Amino acid sequence: MKKYLMIILAFGLSLAYAQAQTGSPFPAMSGKNLNGKEVQLPRKGEVSLVALAYSPKSEEYLARWRKPLFDLFVKAPGTSLFDFDPYDANVKFVVLLTGAKKVAGKKVRSKLEENVQDHWREHIAVVKGKTLANYPDLDLGKKKNEKVLPYFFLMDKSGKIVYHTSGAYTSQKRDEIEAKLSELLGDNQFQE
Repeated sequence: MKKYLMIILAFGLSLAYAQAQTGSPFPAMSGKNLNGKEVQLPRKGEVSLVALAYSPKSEEYLARWRKPLFDLFVKAPGTSLFDFDPYDANVKFVVLLTGAKKVAGKKVRSKLEENVQDHWREHIAVVKGKTLANYPDLDLGKKKNEKVLPYFFLMDKSGKIVYHTSGAYTSQKRDEIEAKLSELLGDNQFQE
């Protein structure tokens, strides 16, 4: 009985956490993608998905998310056997450098540039931000074990967060993102 109660409690807490940001505007962030172009987030007028990491350990989690998200959003040259268009949404993987980590910005950027394929460079950005406390609506890393997690925010065209999740990749999370995308984009969900 205790085991089931703990499972229900854990599910309830994670659901409350995931809902905490829903409806809030995504905070303004700016940085440069790996092509050296300025990136402003959120991009008003577009449905956007931001995958945000601020810990080197979160890279392990984020690496498992890349292919499923790029399959949804980016049609990489020569990677598809099927003729389909990705969802018409802006996707960015953001490395958020705060506090003392800002000093390591060039080193982080250099390491990313070495390891990222060309067709993904425009989707990966380095942002020198404020402290995590300056992003209260994102509710980042409130607990010690959450500091290694990547966070994912799906926003509508006004920049309002409509879905949030964090942590390791699961097909259920991917399906939830895709369902929300279909809801947001309706009949015009695919690029022309």
